[in-house]
Amino acid sequence: MRRLLMTFVLTASAAVALLANHPATFVMRSGERISGDLSYKGGTTYTLSGRDIESRDVAVITFVKDDPSAAELAQIPHVDNNPSELERHVFVTGDGKVMLGKLDKFSPDGETVTFDARDGGRRDISANDLARIYINPAGARNVYASILRNDRQQQPPATSGAANRRGGITVNGNQPWTDTGIDVKKGERITFSATGQVRVANGNSPDVVASPDGAGSFPAPRNNYPYPGMAVGGLIARVGNDKPFGIETITQPISMPDKGRLFLGINDDGFVDNAGAFNVTIVNRSSR
Repeated sequence: MRRLLMTFVLTASAAVALLANHPATFVMRSGERISGDLSYKGGTTYTLSGRDIESRDVAVITFVKDDPSAAELAQIPHVDNNPSELERHVFVTGDGKVMLGKLDKFSPDGETVTFDARDGGRRDISANDLARIYINPAGARNVYASILRNDRQQQPPATSGAANRRGGITVNGNQPWTDTGIDVKKGERITFSATGQVRVANGNSPDVVASPDGAGSFPAPRNNYPYPGMAVGGLIARVGNDKPFGIETITQPISMPDKGRLFLGINDDGFVDNAGAFNVTIVNRSSR
């Protein structure tokens, strides 16, 4: 009887532990979605309801039903396995805060996520407080390409960037940062509208023409760019001396990471021979 009771207790404990694993959905790079209970044994393999899945095949781990917004996708890098380690993964909280860092591990039951934050320090966060973790950001951009494409189709056609609209800000391609003259608050949500083109000098090769979304690949190492995860020549921003983030042509509001002066800039590591400009208008400002 004692052995029977012990066997029952152990079996029940194992069942409770299994039920405690955190529910999640893996959005694969192929677009396939796999749902189950997340657990972790270590290394670069994640386990979903007993199935081991390599991290390289996962675009996003999501803990909510809704897809990301275009504004959220605008803030994630354009590359996988980013050479800037602390910008390799992206963590989005349930209230929309976007944090870059490097995923260290999950707890065995998938309830706690440990990561090294770009702004310093190792952090633990409950999976209950997360909406998504972008494991391979470029893969995620590909999976959610229709969201970005639909948002951009709502934009007015791009112009040469020579004429500025009333109340707009001219961001010249031949200087790294432009002071907007605007002070923002942490968490303030700002909606931008950006048009124009910047011609990026490319040594002895033909120049590269960039829209606010950038111009794709460029021979210089990406880690030389202010925002390594974004294409060369794209429209970026920073608050004070904080880390830059992408603006692109996203029409949805972007949450400001800190309090201070807002600067707009060009994602490049050389500016003297650049030409052209972006015209940027702040369409709306609101607090959460």
